Amino acid sequence: MKPHLKPLVKQLLSSREVGRPGAAPADTLHAPSRPYPNGWFCLAFSDELSRGSVTTRPLAGAEVVLYRTTRGLLRAVRPRCPHLGAHLGVGGSVEGEDIVCPFHRFAFDPAGACVRTGYDKPPPKASLSQYPVCEVNGSVYVWWHALGLPPEWDVPALPMDERQPYSHDTFDIAGHPQDVIENAFDWGHLPALHGLKDLEIGGAPVAGKPISTVTATARGTMMRGSRQSYTLTVIGLGTIAARTVLPRDAGNLYVMLHATATVAGRIHLRFGTKLELAGIPGVPERIGRAAALPAARLLSAVLQRVASVDTGADLLMWHHQEHVEHPKLARGDGPIGRYRQWAQQFYTEPTGGLAPPWPSRAEAGRSEE
Repeated sequence: MKPHLKPLVKQLLSSREVGRPGAAPADTLHAPSRPYPNGWFCLAFSDELSRGSVTTRPLAGAEVVLYRTTRGLLRAVRPRCPHLGAHLGVGGSVEGEDIVCPFHRFAFDPAGACVRTGYDKPPPKASLSQYPVCEVNGSVYVWWHALGLPPEWDVPALPMDERQPYSHDTFDIAGHPQDVIENAFDWGHLPALHGLKDLEIGGAPVAGKPISTVTATARGTMMRGSRQSYTLTVIGLGTIAARTVLPRDAGNLYVMLHATATVAGRIHLRFGTKLELAGIPGVPERIGRAAALPAARLLSAVLQRVASVDTGADLLMWHHQEHVEHPKLARGDGPIGRYRQWAQQFYTEPTGGLAPPWPSRAEAGRSEE
């Protein structure tokens, strides 16, 4: 990261206030140019939802109540009780496998059906409105579609140890998920903003496929001492998951970046780091395996702080960025044009009118060489 950005990044990490005094967030200056995209979006890391917990998270201009039953079942519902409209996330509770409304103590089972009232009378034929929800890669995803259609694809499971949680942070910033995920294909910013050297990178979105992969090798990553190779898995317009295999098969480093639209022009940016160790160097194998998990958890917290510095520079850019519909691409930018064409599959309607507001595939190929 360039030295002149470090004070601003430190301000972000210490106060959660993004941006420079006098520079307005993008959502206060520019009307949102794109609708909410369809797909799976992360509303929490898994360790934020313990058994018996109830929490409320924003998603695409509405609210979602997440809860986990005593047995560990995860559910996502619209917040309003169908009885008299109480908000289930404000005083609602979990009793066994049911979520209970705080107002009249109406209880709803995991299928959403009302199974009892708070005054020993037969329950009405009423059900909660549920969102599709899944828990993958230490993250809780909720499916959102502009037309209310069911999930059209699945979140891929990465080869990670689900016992170990991420060290993570969440930032509320101006922005749109598409611009965050574009980072995976904006290769020019890696040396310019993050100082990566000897970068070798490849991969591009495939039309019609919701998952994309980018592979890269560079110096100047979190593993500062050597050249590192990593793989980025791009999951719709909601997630970039980076995996680095440690030297000598010592384990894996995962960095997870989730972008979730909350209201028009703003996102929650969830950022997590997890180090998985196969053992402890210099320690007998049996002892090393037993110590690997607690050691990895401690090191993950350290690496999260280190990674947050680089990610903080991106946050500053997104918070003040105005989306350019007709970008003037240059050599070395990466497959941005192809990415923007690929991104159209996640919208119910095209975002740029009859013609896409970016270069054609041929033009993109010339500018991305």
